[in-house]
Amino acid sequence: MQTSQPDFSIRTKQTPAIRLGYVPLLDAAPLIVAKEMGLFRDAGLQVELSREVGWATIRDKLAFGHLDVTQALSPLPFVMQLGIGVTPSKVFSSMVLSCNGNAITLSTKLRKEGVEDGESLRRYIKSGYRPRKLVLGVVSLYSSHHFMLCRWLESHQLDPKKDVIIVVLPPDQVFRNLVTGNIDGFCVGEPWNSMAVEAGEGWCPATSEQIASNYPGKVLATSERFYNYRPDEYVRMIEVLHKACAYCETEQQDDEILGVLSQPKYLNCTPQIAKHAFSSLFPLGFDRVAEGPFLSFYGAGVNRPDRIRAKIILDDLIRYRPAEKLQSIPRTLISQAYREDIYDQAMSSVAS
Repeated sequence: MQTSQPDFSIRTKQTPAIRLGYVPLLDAAPLIVAKEMGLFRDAGLQVELSREVGWATIRDKLAFGHLDVTQALSPLPFVMQLGIGVTPSKVFSSMVLSCNGNAITLSTKLRKEGVEDGESLRRYIKSGYRPRKLVLGVVSLYSSHHFMLCRWLESHQLDPKKDVIIVVLPPDQVFRNLVTGNIDGFCVGEPWNSMAVEAGEGWCPATSEQIASNYPGKVLATSERFYNYRPDEYVRMIEVLHKACAYCETEQQDDEILGVLSQPKYLNCTPQIAKHAFSSLFPLGFDRVAEGPFLSFYGAGVNRPDRIRAKIILDDLIRYRPAEKLQSIPRTLISQAYREDIYDQAMSSVAS
């Protein structure tokens, strides 16, 4: 006797909440705002935010179905499609959540020893003054943070694979490791750069916006399995997060947003430290500032998961993490990993 299969596209009372993963960084603001301000609820979505310790956890939980949708590092869809460090998974992005938002921070000790910029860092390293190589932290080797650090080092004639040691640390551990001297610097998102500057433990020679403007930092990622199971809800989630990204870009809402983000259950920092990333004058330390946008959530060319920027990310992945399996890239990989069609579907609903 044949039994009919359930239609999973129809939401019922038994449909579980969407498990939405994030790492407690300032650029998780659209997800937190959408939850705290009831935007998901107003769109008829039941969403549970899941705070994760780091990006490896995000990757693994998405691969094994413990998370449905996640805030993700922009190279993650390529990493998971190619099976780098994880079982090959059909994971894709259909929205860019934020661009840039990272900075390179070096220890104040280096500043006292004469390092004031990239050129003086090159002279410092090449002089052999230190008995060991400098150790610099990133949150993942498959991240825009790592790519920005490598690009910046190369722009000052330093080889990121030979002249320094790059280690991986969860975002919330980079500051304490800088203070204890385990690392000499890092490239990470906010609020950790500002915490180092405010505490007098570090200073920023460059921001990611200065290194590569409009570079996707975080994206919205999901598995093909979840999308096929609940496509309508996923498209509605993009619509909601697009609205939340626009809200985060509105200067008049800064105080309200910062009040939410700085709560212990989220960033657990002062609103003043969190505010730096929203400012057009980002404090770099030692009475220096970076002018212009530090972090972008919304605007022309920010949120669309376009193939041009996707190719730039893939090229950086190949350049900075060369591996045998990256020598043969499927021609369809970019369109499989960055789904413009789903984003366009969501935006057509917004426009109508």
